[in-house]
Amino acid sequence: MSRFLLTYSGYPPRTSLGAGTSRVPMRNGMDTNELYQARQNEFGAQYEDFEGTDIAGLAVRTGEWLETLLMDGKAVNATMTALYEQLFGAEHNEEAPENWRELWGGVSLNDQMEPRGAQFMVGLNAFAFWGLRPDVEFFELGGQNNIDAAVEAYVARARTLLDAIPLGWGEVSELRRTVLAAEARIRIDTGKDVTSEQLAALARISLKSIKNMLTPKAGASDLRLNAAGEIPGADALRWLEGREDFKSSIWRSGSAVFLVPSSVEAEDVGEVVFVPVAKDGSWFDPVECRNSRGYTIGPKGAEEPVENYRLALERLARMRTPYWRRRNSAGNWGIVAGVSWQRRIVQELPAVEGEGA
Repeated sequence: MSRFLLTYSGYPPRTSLGAGTSRVPMRNGMDTNELYQARQNEFGAQYEDFEGTDIAGLAVRTGEWLETLLMDGKAVNATMTALYEQLFGAEHNEEAPENWRELWGGVSLNDQMEPRGAQFMVGLNAFAFWGLRPDVEFFELGGQNNIDAAVEAYVARARTLLDAIPLGWGEVSELRRTVLAAEARIRIDTGKDVTSEQLAALARISLKSIKNMLTPKAGASDLRLNAAGEIPGADALRWLEGREDFKSSIWRSGSAVFLVPSSVEAEDVGEVVFVPVAKDGSWFDPVECRNSRGYTIGPKGAEEPVENYRLALERLARMRTPYWRRRNSAGNWGIVAGVSWQRRIVQELPAVEGEGA
């Protein structure tokens, strides 16, 4: 896994204050450097948007378009196979299928985060939803006059990427929300107004909810539109700060300058896996979800038993919506659907460590 992803995956670099760097005032018992490090750790532990899945889907759609354009399936198969090997390594392609679609269909959630574009979006997510500074140096945007300009360039590049995606080229909801949220944060932090769609993305609520607040049936609303049809940045920030889940911006803090250096040694926690999580917070636990036949996965009417946890996890990852059976609080077995994915360290899952696929 890449250096950048390790840095933003809850395994922050072990850094020290540079020469001449002074500690900054305390906030809630922590100075700014400690606050930044804690926020970075929290982001790494809770990140589960997976924009890389959208990017992998767009790569597949590109291959399909090339087949239509060039009318040469053999050439496109060779091209997409070579691209796969370049991105994910030849070791992932020991038994290459004849059809590139099958090859790309086996890209795991971990591998989806390898491409540079996916790493770019992870950095944007850290900025948009967690108020952290994206790694502008890693993406060669550090030559701007100041940090504000560098981050604005980072967000602008993301908008260029999003606008370049042809209409109807697959699911890009994660990408779109992250870009809109990043635009909302940089505009608010630089004294500009925001659109309703941008604010909805940053707050992780529907656009309809924002519009309802802008046209209250009774009483005064915390939000209003200005003459340009946008929400004043000061009003938007005041409203966001009243939400428990909003993360304040700390990307301008001094610690942000050296917490993401161009070369770091990240803590190696060993192998990690991504597991599906249901709406009620339960996840595909290798112990709690195991029954007499192993694990039961798939939607009702199409369930299948799988003895091996890793194999069951692999099949769940390939489902459009992962389904599995688990006991509820009353001890009864029922089917749940995954709504997100979370990372787990294999060493902390004794029932999985050492299990062959």
